[in-house]
Amino acid sequence: MIVSLYLRHFKIYKGINFIPLSFGKQFSSVIGENGVGKSSILEALDFALNKKEQKEWPVNNEAKSEGNLRGANYPFVAPIFLIKKSIFRQSTVQEKELFEKAGVLSKYFWETTFKTKAKGLDEFYAQRDVLKLNYDQSEYYLILIGKKHYDNCINFGSFHTDLDFLKGNKSKIEESKIQEYFEGFYDYITSHYSYMHIPVETDPQQYTKLETTEMQKLMDKDIQTEIEHAITKKTINQINNNLDAFVKEIENTLGTYKYKGHYKNSLTMPDLVSKIIEAYFSIKILNKKGQNEKLVPIYDLSSGEKRKALIDIAYSFLIRNHGSEKIVLLAIDEPEASLHISACFPQFERLMELSNLSHQVIISTHWYGYLPIVSKGSATSITKAPDNTISINHFDLYNYREQITQDRKAVKGPLPFDINLKSYNDLVQSIVVSILSEPTYNWIVCEGLSEKVYFEAFFKKEIEESNLKILPVGGYKDVKKVYDNLIAPINDSDYIIKGRVFCLIDTDDQTLNIDYKHNDNLMFKRLLNNANGLTELVDVNSNKNTPPTEIEDCLVPNIYIEALRQLSTDNQDIQALIDENPITDNSLSSHNCMDLRPSDLKKVSLFFDENNGENKVLFAKKYIEVLDGIDEDDQQEIPWVSEIKKIFNK
Repeated sequence: MIVSLYLRHFKIYKGINFIPLSFGKQFSSVIGENGVGKSSILEALDFALNKKEQKEWPVNNEAKSEGNLRGANYPFVAPIFLIKKSIFRQSTVQEKELFEKAGVLSKYFWETTFKTKAKGLDEFYAQRDVLKLNYDQSEYYLILIGKKHYDNCINFGSFHTDLDFLKGNKSKIEESKIQEYFEGFYDYITSHYSYMHIPVETDPQQYTKLETTEMQKLMDKDIQTEIEHAITKKTINQINNNLDAFVKEIENTLGTYKYKGHYKNSLTMPDLVSKIIEAYFSIKILNKKGQNEKLVPIYDLSSGEKRKALIDIAYSFLIRNHGSEKIVLLAIDEPEASLHISACFPQFERLMELSNLSHQVIISTHWYGYLPIVSKGSATSITKAPDNTISINHFDLYNYREQITQDRKAVKGPLPFDINLKSYNDLVQSIVVSILSEPTYNWIVCEGLSEKVYFEAFFKKEIEESNLKILPVGGYKDVKKVYDNLIAPINDSDYIIKGRVFCLIDTDDQTLNIDYKHNDNLMFKRLLNNANGLTELVDVNSNKNTPPTEIEDCLVPNIYIEALRQLSTDNQDIQALIDENPITDNSLSSHNCMDLRPSDLKKVSLFFDENNGENKVLFAKKYIEVLDGIDEDDQQEIPWVSEIKKIFNK
């Protein structure tokens, strides 16, 4: 994947700029107001990976006025790749040599401590430190590589003069030695990627033609294989022989003239495959099925429908394309452009699903409603000061609220733009529209990702049949924030509410002061284990506050213990607790399924809190895995889950 890039003198970006895009997750987003350079980042990657003509390069105007762009002030674009070592091709002698050079270069970028006055080095090192925590340097290559403008030479940005493995005993590396050593290397690296860029102004009718270059990037290689099987080499030889004979007859007639190929004299299999694809698909136009299965050509769709069609067709290709020989990067400017607010959430949900299937998705956007719901991804926030100075903040969306709080403390005041507030405003608008319109959506708003894992399994039928969406927002305060913003529109008598929103949190030691009144379309409950050990759903403002209850306390006892046993194999304390405390007879929930002392309960609690709470997510996945291994007829229904199901099955 591409984790970041360096830009110099590209459009709005004057001087050297470091743009972080990912901490290693496949979903990357760039946010900010108009004119800050969001789209320029996606465009720069297009130039880098799709080798656009250099004469088209949009060099920064201020840099042009300074001059010397062919000298020391040269523009460049240099992406930083995090690539799994096993992905590299090593079929030929040349590829093996380039692979070895990739290893040498990667070792340099994993280890270098080079210091200079150039901008962006500290930011690169900070991002690299995060990557080192999650990626084994022996399995993943970290490679920064780019191209200069004008002479098209390979370039390593601020590190270009410090490639110590090329220096030898000399204090300075000769430029010719760098270019000679890395001849063909840039093409070798970028050839492993297929970058598809969808700008805002894209013509959907032209873009969705299957014979276009962009669609070919998404094409399943099985289609090409089928055509190759149909043609066969014998057919190609026969076509070439017949055409050669025809050309010779023409030449005999011409006498002093001869037809000769520019770089080859015969058709090849790729030539015929590409022409067949072009000829076959060029006669077909994308249509949308309307009412009564009536087909509507894409050129007759609304602007929003056309935009949605672009994402849908890319999604359809990528969701089934498991045979691609290249890493697909889908870059989209403003996926929400021209869409009704009700369509924003499903649009972003699809893009997030693609990123979960190992395709890298990079977007620029004005719709911040996705921020509270992405747990695997990052956001790059760009702001521009009146003097055109650009500031960049990079957030891991797993805990971006904490990062925003820290940044606010660091500057001793509000951030230039309250990302957190806008994200909730956008999200709430989307939820309101979704419960008003057709098709109607229903929602469970919960605290964290672990709840989402459980609920997607528990409410699988409701998700499929009742358009139920599971929305984890990061904590009880954030669930309350969503609830508070939904009260007014849902209680407004002018609206005919069709869907339901069910807000659910744990019971903590801290008392919540919430003015809650039951509404059939908006409910706010807490999970609470009563004195008998049975889990109840109580109103969020109920005076019942003991004992503190988390979702791990509200599960089926035997499945809970088995999941805990399997997940904690490296934790001797937890294994001993399970072995020494048999399951309690007639236990009603996981909370009291073992007779544990307070000190032992503390050990279990600490186990779930390890890795910043990541063990909660891992345990949830293990619990569902154990549950799926039980015959459906033998699975025990959880009472509080059944109670919630009734709400959505009315």
